[in-house]
Amino acid sequence: MKRSAAIILILSSAILFAVSCEKNSFKLRESTYPTGQALVKVGLFTAYTVNNPIRVSINGQVISNELLYPIPFPGGGLNTNGSLNSDYLMVAPGSAKVELYVMNPGTPKPSSKLTEATVSMEADKRYTLFLADTAANLAAWVVNDDTPTPDSGFARIKFVNAMPNVASMDLYKGTNASTATLVVGNIAYKAVSEYVNVPPGNDSFFIRKAGDAVSVAPIARRAFALSNQRIYTIFSRGYNGATGNRAPNLSAIVNQ
Repeated sequence: MKRSAAIILILSSAILFAVSCEKNSFKLRESTYPTGQALVKVGLFTAYTVNNPIRVSINGQVISNELLYPIPFPGGGLNTNGSLNSDYLMVAPGSAKVELYVMNPGTPKPSSKLTEATVSMEADKRYTLFLADTAANLAAWVVNDDTPTPDSGFARIKFVNAMPNVASMDLYKGTNASTATLVVGNIAYKAVSEYVNVPPGNDSFFIRKAGDAVSVAPIARRAFALSNQRIYTIFSRGYNGATGNRAPNLSAIVNQ
C-alpha cells in the first residue's frame, strides 16, 4: 500500500512538473510554409507630416489595403498600427519591384505614385521590407527575419535603425535611462543587428546616438511586454528632433 501511494505521488509530481513546463513554454502553431517562395512583411515607416493612406504594390500587383504609418503589413507589432499577428505575404523570389501609391481617401483610386524601388529576396526565407524617409529620399530595403525559436525563458530580438537623420544608433534596455545597459551598439541607418536573447516580460528600451554616454538624454524610450519564446524586430522610426507624426519613436514587429 505504501509502495502504491509512493508511485501515485511520483506520477502526480511528474504530471504537475510537465504541466508547469508547458505553461512556461511557447507552442508554435503548426504551419506548412510554401516551398520555393519568399515570405515578406511590408514595414510602412515613412513619417510624413500628414499621414495619408498608402497602398503597396509588388511586381505590379496591389498587395495591401489602405495603410497608415506606422504599420508592418500583414500582421502588426508593438506601438504600431495593425494586429499582433506574425503573418507574412508570399511573393515570387528574385528581384521585386515595390511601388507606393497615395490614395484618395474613401476611393479605390490612387491620387499619385509616391515612389518605387527594387529589392531582392531569396526563396524559402522570411523578410521585412522596410520603407523609411520621405519624398525623393524614400528608402526601401529588406531585412532577413529567419532565426531559430529561443529556449523557454527567453525572447529574441534584433534592432533596425530606420531613423534617417541618425547615422548610427545604440539600443539600451533597463528600468530607466541612467541605469539601462547596452543591448546592441553602433547600428547604422538601414542596418540590422544580430539577434539577441533577452528575458521576456515588461521592460523599457532606449535609443541614443552611437557612442553617447548614458548621461545623455535618449532620443526615444518605449516600454514593451515581450512574450516568452517570441521573436521581435525592434526598430527606430521618425526623425530625431521632430514633432507630431514625425517624432522619434521605438516600435517592435512580431516575427514569430
